[in-house]
Amino acid sequence: MRRRPSLIFFLLFLCCPNHSPAQQLWAGIIDPARGSNWQSAGVVGGIPSSSWTQCGSMIAAYDGNTNAINNAIAACGANQYVQLGAGTFNLTSGGSTSNGIKMKGNVVLRGMGANQTFLVFASGAYDGCSGGYGTAVCFQGSGAYWVSDSGVSWTAGYAQGTTQITLANTTGIIAGSTAIGLDQCSDGYSGMPCSSGPEVDNGNYFNCNRAWVAGTPNTGCAINGPDASNQRPSRPQNELFLVTAVNSATGGVTLNGSIRSPDWNSARTPNAWVIPLIQNAGVENLSIDTSASASRGIVSYYAANIWVRGVRVVKPYYAGIFFVVTAHAQAESNYIYGTSGAPGADIFGLNSTASSDCLFQNNIVQDEQVSTGNEGADTGSVYSYNLFINNYNGNDGIYPAIFPHAGDRYQLYEGNVANSYYGENYHGPKMMNTLFRNFLTGWESCANGQCGTHTAKASATTPVRMVEGSRYHNIIGNVLGMPTVSIAYKTSSGFASGAIYEIGSGNGSIPHDPIVGTSSSFWGNYDIYTGATRWCGNSADSGWSTTCASMSEVPTSFTPYGNAAPTKGDTGAGQAAMPASFYLSSKPSWWGSMPWPAIGPDVTSGNVGQCSGTLNVSGRFNGLPATSASQCAGSGLTASAWGGHVNAIPAMICFLNVMGGVPDGTNGVLRFNASSCYPGSTVGSAGPAPPTNLTAIIQ
Repeated sequence: MRRRPSLIFFLLFLCCPNHSPAQQLWAGIIDPARGSNWQSAGVVGGIPSSSWTQCGSMIAAYDGNTNAINNAIAACGANQYVQLGAGTFNLTSGGSTSNGIKMKGNVVLRGMGANQTFLVFASGAYDGCSGGYGTAVCFQGSGAYWVSDSGVSWTAGYAQGTTQITLANTTGIIAGSTAIGLDQCSDGYSGMPCSSGPEVDNGNYFNCNRAWVAGTPNTGCAINGPDASNQRPSRPQNELFLVTAVNSATGGVTLNGSIRSPDWNSARTPNAWVIPLIQNAGVENLSIDTSASASRGIVSYYAANIWVRGVRVVKPYYAGIFFVVTAHAQAESNYIYGTSGAPGADIFGLNSTASSDCLFQNNIVQDEQVSTGNEGADTGSVYSYNLFINNYNGNDGIYPAIFPHAGDRYQLYEGNVANSYYGENYHGPKMMNTLFRNFLTGWESCANGQCGTHTAKASATTPVRMVEGSRYHNIIGNVLGMPTVSIAYKTSSGFASGAIYEIGSGNGSIPHDPIVGTSSSFWGNYDIYTGATRWCGNSADSGWSTTCASMSEVPTSFTPYGNAAPTKGDTGAGQAAMPASFYLSSKPSWWGSMPWPAIGPDVTSGNVGQCSGTLNVSGRFNGLPATSASQCAGSGLTASAWGGHVNAIPAMICFLNVMGGVPDGTNGVLRFNASSCYPGSTVGSAGPAPPTNLTAIIQ
């Protein structure tokens, strides 16, 4: 994948603006105001730990509290790792350092592999990160709870694309050691704390999180109002940056990226809060079982350049991997299974809150209610090439695998295999998110107990749902829908069944939002209902008068932040090819020999078909994606179900072919070893890779 750069390149990278069109892989498809430099997501310069040295002796498996592990971490110097041996560590509460494991900057905790080193946390054996984020393994900086931070005034440098801002003072800000979070009052509010109002919809990029109130004019936007535990009151918009330079005399601060949102201005009392960081630390190649402790698996808080790689997390409570107020974190090549919480609660496999530029890449999330969700306005993060399977919720409606949850902006969802994307508005609008080359079916089976007493999914069977407030989305190059289920193209009704898109639907008293459809761009998507790829920009495009019915699906005339008709993708009309990725300049090392790109309108002869037969038949996997008839429990495989536009991504191959999972994900927790699944990856592993195709359950 990305290699660690030289010092000169690293310094240039820190000053690279997020919106320079010449550097963006999406140039010619997305307008610069609507995209981000997603190439900068994840650990700056790549995960560095492959060259780090071991600290102390290997710790053998034992029963007891976490003191031995925590003491070893504390004793390490910079750029070292603590090695845990093979076997089961039955970890109890009562440790003198902490009940859970407390990480340290510039140190890695490493096992022998997620199928060899098992950390099993007993009841109460977890460490509470401040702010109530109880977790088994915690990365935590020294700051106080961010929601109550009064911050410092941000006085200049608001333009989209700028990397230089001015603050009223720079006390506590140290280049290379701190980050700053930027936020401002919502539309109609000012001051610290924000007051006045109300939030009146401006008809475009709407910064809001207060509950909708019908009237003249209608005010607010959200179904439930602010997420009180994860948003500063009336400050729903935030961006998080590392600091690369400080001028205390002028208040000047140089950021490691550029301002994304286009609506920062002095009238909304923009503010900065200082984040003392834990940095450059990771967890690798081990298994964490929190089913008895009712804790989150791994949490980073007030952090940057944190990584979790090659880790299995079994039955976390609320979240498996959770980045909170964190910049440039990376969760890669992990497996998260199940939850210790009750169905119906907010349960997330991967979660990001008030964070920016994080990378969730090549993960498998199975049997979680929500595979990935975000709270507290995640900005600029990338969610890519993940397999999200069996979003169990015990009812008869689709619960979305991809669930941005509170004011998220400028996110990229690329190459994922999942049931659906749901841009909802419980706590605030979603703006400028991009979906690229995903395979979203809009359906799940109810054959094998994953729906409780229900026998079929009857509502929200829609691959892409964008309710009121989900404006300025870019839906590009995806494969959407399912044969026999997708029976309409668009709907504006909430929780409808069988459409490819749910666009601008209201909720309760909140009415339909037409701006969702008119501000969003749809380009080069293959959908089951149409049965073709839609290149619907202008009259020069393929299928303009037939497939498109002479109607543009690109907001070429929308003001502000419209999008010109794309000039890439429609090769039949003489355009250049669509890029393989919007953030990877070449095929990553962990991809192996599978075709690249895997999903999209330009993919032919794909290896993913559909298990044949009547849907929701017990003991079968009928209707589900699979790569061979042998995975379909005797029902056969319809190879042409998605027009040959889908190849399996590495995580799907890992789950079905190496781990022995079944197409509906009802097989229970499996053994997992990243090195067995992704032999070309840089995941470090102490010792040889164990045999593959093992499905026995351990802990």
